[in-house]
Amino acid sequence: MAAGSPELERDAADPDLDDTGWATAPVPGHWGQAEGLATTDGPVMYRRHFGPVDAADGERIWLRFNGVLSDAEVWLDGHHLGDVGIYFACHRLDVTELLKPSRRPESGKHVLAVEVSCPRPGTGPKRTLTGSLQSGPLAPSGSPGGIWGPVAIDTTGPVAIVKARLLCIEASRERARLQFRVELDAAEAGPVRIDTSIVGPDGTTAGGAAEHDLASGENHLEWTTTIDNPHLWWPAALGDQPGYEVAIAVRSGSTAVSDRRHWRTGLRTASVDGLQWRVNGQRLFAKGIAIGPHDRFLAGLDPAQFARDVRAVRDAGLDLIRVHGHVSRPELYRAADELGVMIWQDLPLVGRYGTASRSSVRALARAAVDELGHHPSIVTWCGHEESSGPTLPEPTTEHDNGARITRHLGRHVLPSWNRSVLDPLVRRELRSADRSRSVITRSGSLPNLFDFAGSDSHLWLGWRAGRSADLAELIRRWPRLGTFIGAIGSQSVTPRLWPEDAPTWEQAERGAFDRYLPRGAYPDGVSWANATRAYQADVIREQIETARRLKYQPTGGFCVVSLFDSDPAGGFGILDHDRQAKPAMEALVDACRPIVVIGDMPPPVVTPGQRVAMAIHGVSDLRDDLGSVRVTARARLGAWVVEKQWEGDLSADSCSYIGTLNFAVPKVTGALVIDLELEAADELATNRYQTVVIPPSEAVTSASSHR
Repeated sequence: MAAGSPELERDAADPDLDDTGWATAPVPGHWGQAEGLATTDGPVMYRRHFGPVDAADGERIWLRFNGVLSDAEVWLDGHHLGDVGIYFACHRLDVTELLKPSRRPESGKHVLAVEVSCPRPGTGPKRTLTGSLQSGPLAPSGSPGGIWGPVAIDTTGPVAIVKARLLCIEASRERARLQFRVELDAAEAGPVRIDTSIVGPDGTTAGGAAEHDLASGENHLEWTTTIDNPHLWWPAALGDQPGYEVAIAVRSGSTAVSDRRHWRTGLRTASVDGLQWRVNGQRLFAKGIAIGPHDRFLAGLDPAQFARDVRAVRDAGLDLIRVHGHVSRPELYRAADELGVMIWQDLPLVGRYGTASRSSVRALARAAVDELGHHPSIVTWCGHEESSGPTLPEPTTEHDNGARITRHLGRHVLPSWNRSVLDPLVRRELRSADRSRSVITRSGSLPNLFDFAGSDSHLWLGWRAGRSADLAELIRRWPRLGTFIGAIGSQSVTPRLWPEDAPTWEQAERGAFDRYLPRGAYPDGVSWANATRAYQADVIREQIETARRLKYQPTGGFCVVSLFDSDPAGGFGILDHDRQAKPAMEALVDACRPIVVIGDMPPPVVTPGQRVAMAIHGVSDLRDDLGSVRVTARARLGAWVVEKQWEGDLSADSCSYIGTLNFAVPKVTGALVIDLELEAADELATNRYQTVVIPPSEAVTSASSHR
């Protein structure tokens, strides 16, 4: 491996180039792990001497790349094979002719040369399709460039499977249908037989065989197979996750297998209509969390970490992972399939893109369906993250913030190439490739007269604008903002890393910290860090409770940003970089229990004699009615106590208004605690709210500090 230069770019493919002094690089790997290359964007040159490769008569030889970040040109013995893009896709290049014994170099070794580049997106319209690996609030710092997936030599018979796609297009208790689509490359025209095998969780089998006549070169075939009385896959909150083993084998000329593919899948239907979620016809309030890239160095990650993260999501009472702005490693999707966690899958498109990206974006959408379409956990595609830029910019100074917000909001109202051309193109491509799933056109876009497809809202209340408590009133005034609340959270920092000599942190949104948690208000870095974590917990709890109180009217769910920090110093995660829980994790777990009792959040401070009216709701995500419930609300400060009780029914999968606790604040100061309790036959849910009673003279100063 060597850093690119004009001379090296010209000569790197030459088989006779002397590369004995080049650095040795692990593949899979990333050049940022090598000394001296941590900050480069490429190009970086890779060379490998190998061989010879022997193949039996009639066999074909393929060079396979399983992941390159992000663009590569490939040569073999000085012959240009083509380019490799789409960082998560598998690419096969036919090298049969070049590896024949008659073309073997005098040295006996073949030379593979690969030029890899991973340019930074920049501030204007982009072409690089790496998504949140390089852009957005969850992007890790530094370049992810490199050959991050395995590179291997495959052999096949005369007919090879170049691409293969598996989708579940129908599923009910009576029957399910699997749709197959394959691209075959035939060395010569002739007949083939394709065997389809499906093995269910109970050992039952289905499938069959079909013969086809192929032309020489590229061929596209599509067929469906029916499964009677299928075992349906469900999210963990609704049922079990039985899996099916599916395989296809292509036989050419004889009974010998020319090539094969295998998948593990599940059978279910899923739809997201108006951002209301259904699986197998059952409506589900989607409690979700975003996951950004686990690291910029994808190749070196512990495979077991993905299963641990998915299990943490499920155990926290969440139903949904949003794979934010990227395609992750296969282990994440396998774990979600097995653990019953739904996935909202983004394409790696974050921010604004230039007009030259049109064809590459179409190929990107098709590749995502090819690679991931068989996973039952993926219930929806999302085409583009913040195609008009962030809804609200990171706060800076009071002087220029208003003008900046106006410019950002204008991008969401006026037509643009990204909104009006690119986003519909991506939506059409995804729907054409996969009609079994819903497509969310874009994420983080404000509703307007030109946008009828809908989008979740990225309001960032309590972090980039307003207060966390403003959410309910904002949705009351503009209900379409509440169909799916897609960005709940704030950044927090790691106390053990924040003494007075705090570390640098490229992704820190410093303007938001200055507005909501100014460092100068705290005596030391550790105190400030702990305050950021407590504030994050409060924001997440309050907005989740608001979303659940608005269940289906109009809110179909929410998404917290995010599960873990991408930087050791801090981030949006409810877990830190080392997966230690922050206070926000406990707040989220409490707010996401299947049964909760919720009250309006009281003001942070109140004064003696002030009237408080707290509306109380009971929320159940259970699939059965709870029947008769009793709710108790109790406010207390020292010896002063106000208590009220209600009785009634709480239906399955519903939110019900219980009543309103009214009282006048007592004429004493101190911490006023409000406890809520919901009792059913076998269930008990509790909640606690707290405010501080202060003298009226201090309330004026406090109110000013909270604006």
